[in-house]
Amino acid sequence: MGASPMTDDWGATSWEGNRLRQHREYLALPFREKLRRLEQLAEVAAFFAARRRGEEPSTKDGPRA
Repeated sequence: MGASPMTDDWGATSWEGNRLRQHREYLALPFREKLRRLEQLAEVAAFFAARRRGEEPSTKDGPRA
């Protein structure tokens, strides 16, 4: 069975704790995975930038997941 709610680490429930957890998870990723995620973020940014300018985004379905 899992830990009871009373013994869970509540440090991750604050903004600072959650941010620290996200940083640790990202640092643990291999380089190729970090690069893949950055490329996906760039696609999302380009998609929304094109929409903001009123242009047709490069893909009909939006950024790929």
